[in-house]
Amino acid sequence: NKSLKMKKTVTLFLLLSVTLGCRAQVLDTYTTLSWQTPPNAYLKDIQNFQNQFVGTWVYQNGLETLEVRLVKKEMMVINPGPNQYYEDVLVGEYSYVDTMGVVRVNSLSNLLLNPNNKFSYHLFSGAKLALDRYPACPNCPIGTERLYLHFDEPANDDMGLAAGFVIRRVIENGVEKLKVQYYNVSTAFGRKKGDFTQPSTFTNFSLPYGEYTLLKL
Repeated sequence: NKSLKMKKTVTLFLLLSVTLGCRAQVLDTYTTLSWQTPPNAYLKDIQNFQNQFVGTWVYQNGLETLEVRLVKKEMMVINPGPNQYYEDVLVGEYSYVDTMGVVRVNSLSNLLLNPNNKFSYHLFSGAKLALDRYPACPNCPIGTERLYLHFDEPANDDMGLAAGFVIRRVIENGVEKLKVQYYNVSTAFGRKKGDFTQPSTFTNFSLPYGEYTLLKL
């Protein structure tokens, strides 16, 4: 039947087009700019760069403790809607106990809620940083690649306050460690998130800026 053969040919062509199209949409998340990403593309962590950071990491100095838990989320939906795409994202939460033993921040339970929006986490991955990118890392071996994490605190209601949490994994004397460069990106603006007409109440993060070395649990 000529008509049946034609239908089979068209169907095969469409399936092949879809398959090739889907393959063409898998892009490297660290070489593709988000604003150049076509709808429904998948920005994949092709080299599994994020995997080395997954786990629980702890810094302790006397009573002061910083615990960070990082999880890799594959194919997380970004910009839901007609221009949505998918991306592999490293997300995380943390707890911080200050030098007096007071719990200042504890957002670890947010991981149990498992939100499907990277902005709902208080740590989420951004760009891969080479050594010529700020912040400087004079002690880093040549070729070291670091990962930038956007940092926030649950109590932060200010639209301008932001910090960077740059991480790299090292092994020293057989011990796995997470080296952190944590710094202020922008100061408090005095205006509330989501409502520019209202004043904010938060002025700075509870975790002091600086460098930290965390051990893997």
